Amino acid sequence: MNDTSGVPIIRKGTYKAYLRNGVFWGLIIGVLFFLLSLTDNSAVKSLWIGFWVWVCIIVLIMGVGFPSEEYIRRKKKIRKLTSPQYSFLRENGFVLHQDLYFEGVYHGYSIRVTPMRKWLKPNREVEYVFIEALYEFQDGENSREREMNLCGEYFVGRLMFAHHCAGFVPKDWEQPDFKENLDGLVNILKRENLAPISKDEWEGRFGKKLKEERMNEEKSRTKQILKIGPIDLKYIKPKK
Repeated sequence: MNDTSGVPIIRKGTYKAYLRNGVFWGLIIGVLFFLLSLTDNSAVKSLWIGFWVWVCIIVLIMGVGFPSEEYIRRKKKIRKLTSPQYSFLRENGFVLHQDLYFEGVYHGYSIRVTPMRKWLKPNREVEYVFIEALYEFQDGENSREREMNLCGEYFVGRLMFAHHCAGFVPKDWEQPDFKENLDGLVNILKRENLAPISKDEWEGRFGKKLKEERMNEEKSRTKQILKIGPIDLKYIKPKK
């Protein structure tokens, strides 16, 4: 099922991720109920209690969580991203990705605009965008040291430079002026002699290495809980 933007409302294969979560958390909670019920029931009855709790958790996640997040909530997001608020991006050739961020080339620079949400206490959800642009240094420069020196406050917002990517949350995050922010970002990059680089070239030179480092770091925090046939339950420890 697609929206008028061409972006699928329900992404292919996402139900598998919800099913894995249902199986994992259902198993954890089911085992907990099994152990608690042993104090008042036989082992067989306790096992049935744990089993039905497991099933109920899976049904709850697949029957309530999946449609509410992957259809109702996602459809609202797509409707907003195709509203006049984001018309400047569409008019300048930016494409809305199925994971709900915009990608495009602006004045030669590969740029991504990612809408984000953050919960603030008490029960307040804030919406903003994060803008990123890819670049490369001139030959012979110490890029890491230079990137650290470039980080700081600019007229468009606080820019962070790392891994040949500049990113920031606009100062006018409540109602961002995309033309002003993108023009400002491009002017800063040009002023600092940071040349454009295509997304494919960036992936080949920097992205793959960065992805491998992140995967190895995540792998070091991953512990296998259970593996039965196609069911492979793992737990990823949170970062310190």
